[in-house]
Amino acid sequence: MKILPGLYKIKEDLKGLFRYPVVDLAVNPCVSYDKYWETRGRNASPVLSDWQKKRADIVLKAIEKNSSVLDLGCGNGAFIKYLEVKAGIKGVGVDLNDKILEQAKSIGVATIKMDITDLNSIKSLPEFDYITGFEIIEHLSCPEGLLDCLRGKARKAMFFSIPNTGYYAHRLRLLLGKFLLQWASHPGEHLRFWTVSDVKWWLKSLGFNIESLELYEGIPLLNKIWPSLFAQGMVFKITAKK
Repeated sequence: MKILPGLYKIKEDLKGLFRYPVVDLAVNPCVSYDKYWETRGRNASPVLSDWQKKRADIVLKAIEKNSSVLDLGCGNGAFIKYLEVKAGIKGVGVDLNDKILEQAKSIGVATIKMDITDLNSIKSLPEFDYITGFEIIEHLSCPEGLLDCLRGKARKAMFFSIPNTGYYAHRLRLLLGKFLLQWASHPGEHLRFWTVSDVKWWLKSLGFNIESLELYEGIPLLNKIWPSLFAQGMVFKITAKK
């Protein structure tokens, strides 16, 4: 029965309409990627959570066994490890934080230390069959530049996931005069925001073919009936137009 989990999720969403995360901006006034991982990565598990598996499985069903995969913003490497076990992929993870890269290496994931906002470094990357990036482009001031540089790096396709800013709870929060909450340690974590309609327009205007756009998480059942309103995240698969 998905009704009870759905009701619980709605209850938690409604609680969130009136709260703010507990942070001390006087102590940490600026966004710091290292501080972000101190907050988000301290208890990060090398095993994917249920919702992370849902997201990973969207990619898993769309790639061939033994493919090469580059994961941007790999974190502790759990996603790459999952694909290695399930599909025998040859994976490489890219991230900037030394501690989180050590976690990835500790589970056998090959890594590259790189700042993905440095487009010259992106241009130096070799080609892979697939490139992935989960919850990274909303943190960038110019994700257009990143996608443009990656255009010739993926031989087959690229997958990215982003939050769905059109999620019903975000809309209700705006109606109450509060901006949506998509951050954990600093309100400046997310710089860009997309609804389903927005991301379709955006990708096409950048010259990409949208091979698939799948929505996940949110309110069970309702996220299947009206995904643009009741799903919290989306994963899109894109290829460059010839």
